[in-house]
Amino acid sequence: MREWRHIIQRWVAQKSRIAPLVQQQVEFCAWAISPPSAEHWPSHLPGCQALQDFYQLCDGGYFNWFNWPSLPQLVEVNRKWFELLRDWDRRGDVLLPGQHVVLAEDGGGCPVVWHVATDRVRAFQFDGGDWEAPLGLSVEEFLTTLFNPEEKPDPDWWYLFLNWLDGQLDE
Repeated sequence: MREWRHIIQRWVAQKSRIAPLVQQQVEFCAWAISPPSAEHWPSHLPGCQALQDFYQLCDGGYFNWFNWPSLPQLVEVNRKWFELLRDWDRRGDVLLPGQHVVLAEDGGGCPVVWHVATDRVRAFQFDGGDWEAPLGLSVEEFLTTLFNPEEKPDPDWWYLFLNWLDGQLDE
């Protein structure tokens, strides 16, 4: 099993080697990583150890179908989604300050949200108007699953990409 912290450290350390390999292997942006910044976690957003670790290792990136904003962009991304989902479809506010943090956006542009009280990570399908199934029962589980996709009879591109990249880095 890949340890996501180790993977990110490895990717940041070898970014200059990985980036040209990725451009040769994939036809669209499937991978991008930013080195850690000097920014600190925004004090008004709830945090957890996994998020602190993630942003100490990198400053966002694009992994699988998830676009993680940089720390300086995180506040603006949260502000945008809190505003867009205010009084959603007359049901009230979807996101609540102190209870939700938008971590990323999925490939469809939907917010990927961490619910602080339940620790679950879920996407909100704004075009359908409802929460998707949990992506993880915690931020830690979400990141672990993200970097350890299921092996299926017909594996998806992210699984194949991670295995290919592991092989390239082991050479």
